[in-house]
Amino acid sequence: MNEMLVSVAVALLGASLGWIALFSGVVAPVSFKDMDHGRANRHVRRVMKQGHTVLALLCFAGAGAAALGGAPGAGVIAAIVGVVILLAQFALAPRDDDRPPPGGKRKLQTARVVAAGLTALMAPLLLVAIGMAIGGV
Repeated sequence: MNEMLVSVAVALLGASLGWIALFSGVVAPVSFKDMDHGRANRHVRRVMKQGHTVLALLCFAGAGAAALGGAPGAGVIAAIVGVVILLAQFALAPRDDDRPPPGGKRKLQTARVVAAGLTALMAPLLLVAIGMAIGGV
């Protein structure tokens, strides 16, 4: 049973890693290459808003499978990655008080760059979690 849960965890975390690689290596660069800047920016924000919930759920499911399969360290790291993915999505969420602070502006482009960077930075952590799950740590 434990080997099966670890295998499920590795598969789910591998799917999460593939999702991040697809977004960071294909979707975002091709969008900015083939579209004008405004449309590409909106496209990448929309993809992140729609896809990051599923990505976080994959991470949380992998975390649960790893923890139940006897690799609690991998489960903790995968859960942390899921939380960071949700925080990256939150950075792009519209605010109720969408008015900028006095003397300032809300820069959505900066929020998109930060969210995309956080997403890409989670790939090495997912690799570590996959290795820890395989090692049973």
